[in-house]
Amino acid sequence: MDYKVRNINIKENFIFVSIASYRDDECQKTIKSLFDNAKNKDNCYIGICQQNNFDIDNDCLINNELNCNIRIIRIPYFEAKGPTYARYLCSGLWNGEEYYLQIDSHTTFIKDWDEKLINMIKEIKNRKLSLKPVISHYPIDVIKINEKTNTIPHIHSAEYNKNGILVLSTAIYIDTKNDYKLSYFMSAGMFFCESKFLNEIPFDPTLDDLFEGEEILTSVKFYTNGWDIFTPKENIIYHEYGRGNKPKYFIDNNKTYNPNNAILKVKRLLSLDNNDEKYGLGKIRTLKSFYSNATILSNNNNDNDNNNYILLILLLLMLLIIILLIIIG
Repeated sequence: MDYKVRNINIKENFIFVSIASYRDDECQKTIKSLFDNAKNKDNCYIGICQQNNFDIDNDCLINNELNCNIRIIRIPYFEAKGPTYARYLCSGLWNGEEYYLQIDSHTTFIKDWDEKLINMIKEIKNRKLSLKPVISHYPIDVIKINEKTNTIPHIHSAEYNKNGILVLSTAIYIDTKNDYKLSYFMSAGMFFCESKFLNEIPFDPTLDDLFEGEEILTSVKFYTNGWDIFTPKENIIYHEYGRGNKPKYFIDNNKTYNPNNAILKVKRLLSLDNNDEKYGLGKIRTLKSFYSNATILSNNNNDNDNNNYILLILLLLMLLIIILLIIIG
């Protein structure tokens, strides 16, 4: 997707909201919550990639006076290629809105969320905390929506999973004291920034079936292109986390699901500095600098596996020596 050649006039104070939806019965509620709670709902435009079983799943669109503010791509669920590819398709629905918000399709908004997010970006820039700020974190669970709290989920660290991919750790709750906490990690389920990032960090259409690895790759791309990630100073949206019985892409499409190529690409990009790929890393900051500044936790399970492997090799060598001594003797 080449956003530069589209020659679109930027619409100031307008927000584009990217929603990738896979057979989600909460999508309609998300759209309703978005418009109902916006301070300037006419300035909010939504781009949806809807991947449904058209025979049984509810369409994301409802009878709404602002349906004209919704752009939608409809794909049969069996042609879906995972959330990363769906978000790429969503980005193609952007049409010059000054700001870009990416969320999941099971999200609830607070009142005046749009004004609050725009003001956060402007405040960070006015205070010279960053010229290219991003607001991102793991949203608080929707079951806590009626609880009054001063704490905000903050993505503090990442760790390696069993496949050797860095994944973001569970957020810690912090009291921001009405200020902005710097982070190095971006949530795919909530980030907000100026849409000019599309020219520097276009969405990659070649990451089919990627789940784990999406967030760390996005985090590193933004960091190496000079963007700074901040935890919001208040909770803006809520997320439905308890989705155990909802349709899952990798289960519905288990015969075609194969993230191996995407995982290999993520590993390659996260081990090379200053690569020249179109969808590679930036050149403003180095990958080495990211690893030096971000909190990366050691994986004890991997360490234990390595230790067990070494111990097994030593035992086999000892057994071989004993057998040789018996033969010689």
